[in-house]
Amino acid sequence: MSTDVNGPETGTTNATGTSGDLGVERDSDVPISTQIYWQIAYQIDSGRLLPGSRLPPVRELGAALRVNPNTIRAVYRRLADGGYVTSRHGAGTHVADHPPERRGAEALAGIVSEMLRRASHAGFTADEVATATFAAATERKRPGELVRVLFAECTSADAGYDAERLVAAFPDLIEVEGTLIDDMPGRLDRFHYDLIATTTFHADECQVLAAGRVPVVAMIVGPGYLELVHEIAGLPAGSRVGLVCASERGADNILDTLRLSGATGIELVPALIGAPEMLEVVDRTADLILMSREALKAGLDLGLTRPERVRPWTYEFDPSGLELLRRAIEHVAAARPAERTSA
Repeated sequence: MSTDVNGPETGTTNATGTSGDLGVERDSDVPISTQIYWQIAYQIDSGRLLPGSRLPPVRELGAALRVNPNTIRAVYRRLADGGYVTSRHGAGTHVADHPPERRGAEALAGIVSEMLRRASHAGFTADEVATATFAAATERKRPGELVRVLFAECTSADAGYDAERLVAAFPDLIEVEGTLIDDMPGRLDRFHYDLIATTTFHADECQVLAAGRVPVVAMIVGPGYLELVHEIAGLPAGSRVGLVCASERGADNILDTLRLSGATGIELVPALIGAPEMLEVVDRTADLILMSREALKAGLDLGLTRPERVRPWTYEFDPSGLELLRRAIEHVAAARPAERTSA
């Protein structure tokens, strides 16, 4: 049952203090603070709450939702810890100027909506869909029939793209999920994976984050990528190379790769997606512009005055890298019958 803010203390309580309604399901197994956090984080991820937008005062939102103000304070602290908001005494709580990288919230909402629509046509309720989804997620905490691989990268676009490529390379052998490197420990805490795969650029980092829980396979990239690196390293001293990437981590990784390649006397000019002033500097001053997969997907190359300067900062896997992963997959698969026998 759904009620407004003047209704009883059961059912659903709604409030309109942010961009769109917030709802609290009092009979849900999900804690109220988590419900509120998820909803506000989603509104920021999806762009419904823009950078600089002010969130309702703690007591105002607490009163609207009939929730203890301390619960709202805890939600706001959690949002601040996650980089979603900033709070300053006397100024209130505002959406951060650079909130965490969006992770396809609108796309996910569309998937959920389509799943609910199809389930409804088949005669299932939303609660039944939620129960089945939870059960499927729980299953992921245990080994499955296929070898489960977590592919870790510094951008969402590369992680998702490479995960799809690996599934195509090893059909009927593996399940692959893409993840940001920073999110890898949380994934390992929640779900079962047999292997972690990444490029050689992130191997040491992933080894540290995996902490010995799952083997890490470092995959070599193809010669085309290395040729691009050598092209940049061969530029004359004083050249300016623009780097357009989705995150500071991604830009730092590109910088590290170029430095390791011996690129000296070259000025590197970074720009982040969503920072037009930085992109303007790159467009105005760079002799060569490297763009990540996410930057190209966003069409940022089309707005440049001289797009012929753009080089895609993307890669293909070297066959030796795929062979290394194949051997790791076969090793996991071969060990499973022995594990079942000993169990």
